[in-house]
Amino acid sequence: MPELPRTQIIERTRHRYEDIHHLVEKGWTISAIARRLNLDRKAVRRFRDTDLDQLLVSARGRRPNGVLEPFKAYLNARFTEAQGQVSGTRLFNEIRERGYRGSRQVVRKHLAALRAGTAGTGPS
Repeated sequence: MPELPRTQIIERTRHRYEDIHHLVEKGWTISAIARRLNLDRKAVRRFRDTDLDQLLVSARGRRPNGVLEPFKAYLNARFTEAQGQVSGTRLFNEIRERGYRGSRQVVRKHLAALRAGTAGTGPS
């Protein structure tokens, strides 16, 4: 397998895999591991039952910020229209109604960049 870039999601996947397998070797249950690592039991099972290379290939295909891209123009327009005086939760809910399936944290980071004047105007 070719060397994967050392992105945050690749590193997080490696660490999760190691943590879960370490606890499995110690005899921990799926539920106990899930509680300890604050993960869903299905995620723990997937990490336990899937080869690391397969998990890394899957992680490589994910682009957490890419999911926001189709909604940035809307967010930017709403932010400008409200002169920056708009609730992040309100905007998150508005784009969810329009099909956004990403996390609130991604929206929060984009709004923070808008407020700081550091948000890029083009595709990232």
